[in-house]
Amino acid sequence: MVKALEQFPPQFEVDPALEDERLQDLRALNVLDTPAEERFDRITRLAAAFFDVPIAYVAFIDSDRQWIKSRVGHDGPVEVKRDLSFCRYTIMRDRPLVIPDAREHPIGREHPGVIGPPHLRFYAGVPLTGPRGRKIGTFCLLDFRPRRFNEAQMDKLVTFAAIVEREMNLGQIIHAQSELLRTREQLVATQTELNHELNDAAKYVRRMLPPPLIDREKLEWHFEPSTHLGGDGLGYRRIDEDRLAIYMLDVTGHGMGSALLAVTALEFLRSPQVRETDFSRPAIVLDRLNRTFQMREHAGKFFSCWYGVYSHQARTLTYGNCGHPPALLLTGDGLERTAPGGPVLGVLPDIQVTEHVVPFPTEAELYVFTDGLYELRDKKGHGSYDEFVEHLQAEAKLRRTVWPTILHWMDLAKKRQTVDDDVSLIRFTAPA
Repeated sequence: MVKALEQFPPQFEVDPALEDERLQDLRALNVLDTPAEERFDRITRLAAAFFDVPIAYVAFIDSDRQWIKSRVGHDGPVEVKRDLSFCRYTIMRDRPLVIPDAREHPIGREHPGVIGPPHLRFYAGVPLTGPRGRKIGTFCLLDFRPRRFNEAQMDKLVTFAAIVEREMNLGQIIHAQSELLRTREQLVATQTELNHELNDAAKYVRRMLPPPLIDREKLEWHFEPSTHLGGDGLGYRRIDEDRLAIYMLDVTGHGMGSALLAVTALEFLRSPQVRETDFSRPAIVLDRLNRTFQMREHAGKFFSCWYGVYSHQARTLTYGNCGHPPALLLTGDGLERTAPGGPVLGVLPDIQVTEHVVPFPTEAELYVFTDGLYELRDKKGHGSYDEFVEHLQAEAKLRRTVWPTILHWMDLAKKRQTVDDDVSLIRFTAPA
């Protein structure tokens, strides 16, 4: 037989901090003052029959009251003052509280429900634990006659309480899942709206790209966007009757910030309203871009840029490169790399830009591209600039045209889904 557990004094101190946490757990369940539920009533009915007691109930202990969620054999009010509750002692324990005879127990012998109607004698209560571990209520049995519990009965009572806890916390889980579903629906709606906005932004970026140039000089381009909104940009501008500027830039990262910076920089390069900038001088243009678009003022974004000026009269190409992949120049001597780039734009307040001048004979072709072209995912990892250029040089030695080879390289990458960045290409010729 199990002895009555240690004698509780009728009065005790409650830790305010722990009590506050306990009440937060209770309120989080949203169970107080809710209608009866069959999932709890079924358990209390079964427990009353199993233990052959007249009363079984599920109660929650609020700050100043005990509120009964489910009951059988109890016709009194659904709430009583907390000071009149046996359960206020139960929630202070880690194990059940069993009072074989309340008339002989310090908790019950002065209790009005023991010395008067309904003349309770037996109490057995198990603390119920909320989802975060605080004891928020009890599962209880009452009888009008004294009785004792053995170990087996105690284990069964704890099992019944565990079923109540499961149902109690299941409601919290269901509520959380409902909230999660609602949040997911809101996120899906937000993502859909964002996708529309990103698509509109991508369309705007594409509208910034110029038509092909078919004149004394010829310029064709190819732009392949990635699955993300990126920051590639390209274009050209006629400086005067003799000179034509060609440019390409690539903003770091993806998303709206990168695209916005790319569009703004492109507008600077193509706008006739930009003054005090000699667009025939690559070093001056790149220095102005660097000073205008410092990363501290543009959400930490920086970018690479290749800028060249072709002179028809001199048949030369003057260019500057800041962090961009070296352009390729095809002449009768083969396919050669142009000079590598210096510092990217937007990081340092002052940079030194070197201008390079190369002859541009009638048979020459210029290829400018972003790094998305050669950064291919394959079994060996990312491709490299050197690997890409060596492939094109081998094709050129075989007298194969380079531009179709580049486009074929791009098509293969698209089919294999190995390009994860925007790709921009320019082919420039001046046969006349």
